[in-house]
Amino acid sequence: MIVATGASERVVDELGGSPWDSQHREFDYELRDIEGVIPEELRGTLYRIGPGRLDLDGHPMSHIFDGDGMVSRIRIGPDGLHYRNRYVRTKAFERTNETRRPAKGFSTQRLGGPLANALRFPANLANTSVLLHDDELYALWEGGRPHRLDAETLQTFGPESFGGALKRLGAFSAHPKVDPNTGEVFNFGLDFFPRPVIRCYRLERGGRLHGLATIPIPKLGFVHDFALTERHMVFVLGPLVVRNPVPVALGLRPFDDALSYRPELGTTIVLVPRDGSESTVFEYDALFHFHVTNAHESGDRTVVELVVHDPVDGWEGWNGHLRNYHGDAGPAFGGTLTRLSVDRRTGHITATALDDRGCEFPQLDPRFATTEHRFSYLASASVPGGDPDSITTIDHHTGAASRYTAGANNTVCEPLFAPRGGAEGDGWLLTLEHQPARKSSRLVVLRADRPSDGPVAAVQLRHHVPMTFHGAFRPDGPAGPGYRK
Repeated sequence: MIVATGASERVVDELGGSPWDSQHREFDYELRDIEGVIPEELRGTLYRIGPGRLDLDGHPMSHIFDGDGMVSRIRIGPDGLHYRNRYVRTKAFERTNETRRPAKGFSTQRLGGPLANALRFPANLANTSVLLHDDELYALWEGGRPHRLDAETLQTFGPESFGGALKRLGAFSAHPKVDPNTGEVFNFGLDFFPRPVIRCYRLERGGRLHGLATIPIPKLGFVHDFALTERHMVFVLGPLVVRNPVPVALGLRPFDDALSYRPELGTTIVLVPRDGSESTVFEYDALFHFHVTNAHESGDRTVVELVVHDPVDGWEGWNGHLRNYHGDAGPAFGGTLTRLSVDRRTGHITATALDDRGCEFPQLDPRFATTEHRFSYLASASVPGGDPDSITTIDHHTGAASRYTAGANNTVCEPLFAPRGGAEGDGWLLTLEHQPARKSSRLVVLRADRPSDGPVAAVQLRHHVPMTFHGAFRPDGPAGPGYRK
């Protein structure tokens, strides 16, 4: 087991009082400040990614989504723990280092007015999620190619096209799904020209990427995530659509101003067979959502779990919280865990709310992806509309919820499952907790079945890590890179 061996030197940052303060430094050191005990069975590597640099020489980014991607790696080994962080060396990162001016982002405009922004697509900031496949680490972003990194050193090798299979913009979504039984990775990318389509992919072991299907999008919009069953890729396409792209193309307005929530258009659910055969389309009421937990087949029904938001103020209201990320980001993270059941014979769809607390970043034991799962793990808020300060486990068999709530004014990020035994949910939840009073962060280890018991262990970092979006945990041993059952 790993126990405390003495407090670490702490770096005193000028920033760090907010989870959205930049971390301009890169670190590489042993973690020694441990409260509690790291379980002997918990061995592996945790990766977290998010926007690490949200200001540049006095120029703040206009949106949470617009910071340069920074990867944190925490190695939990038999001899101790180690922390390392590195920025992804994208072209945008290298260019802004030279010019000291922000890149064009989702909402951030380049300095220089319309001429500096006209006909420019947002820069690939590689800041949204990571993928571990064939012992390779990829930093992902919505609208471009993934960046391949060394999984140990975090050195950036550059954009990855998988042998030229990613063409055009090379979009490879930030939410690929892994089939735990085959090790295959499924993903998609959006193409806008000459017509808007979703391109579906299957990534084999060995890095060979195959095109599965091309789905026309009648209402061009924002598609962030999808679900995977043993038979289908499942897309829930809500009515968050492009409204008026002309001012954006002319450089007059930022990219996010082109989006609009139009509930009268409803939601389109598309089931794309994994064997490449013809897709099936269903229509449903308007849903405002971004993240999906999982999906499975049950007889003639396809069941999808996702987090649905209340779009009372439309896209403008929700997105306004992400623009005002230092002041009032919390409401953007407060959705409702919801289950959709689609009858493939009749087209009838039902929606069931599964938890009444605001939540986001849903996760599960990934060994049970594509099948019916019992436990969902969430970052949630103890106060309606507040920042995420709790980790919640929902037991769908009993309906019980168990929650860990961080200390006053602390915030947490997405919980990731780390396995111990073979049964679903037998393991731990790992999250990074931001501590504004200390201007630092810590790794928190919780029992997956009872996070309400409090941390099994908490490992103090010497500095703060800005709020991360997503990540991955790779356990050592037989449940390692393939992560199969």
